[in-house]
Amino acid sequence: MKQHTITFRCSQVQMNRLDDALISLSHNTRTELLATALEEFLDFAEQGDISGLNLFELVQRIDSEGSAQQFSSQV
Repeated sequence: MKQHTITFRCSQVQMNRLDDALISLSHNTRTELLATALEEFLDFAEQGDISGLNLFELVQRIDSEGSAQQFSSQV
């Protein structure tokens, strides 16, 4: 598989959250953390009842479930 680079800017608040997550979730690199988060989100979004939602419905669904659980555990 050919790897691609993605670069983005974030606020200091987002950077602090990323660094906190990096420590608390025991990931070695930011890339590993972001790749894991993206994979878990895509697995979540591809579920049958969720895949048909539009962006606003998806955000509402995620907000209603809260952030206490990882996406992978919401199967």
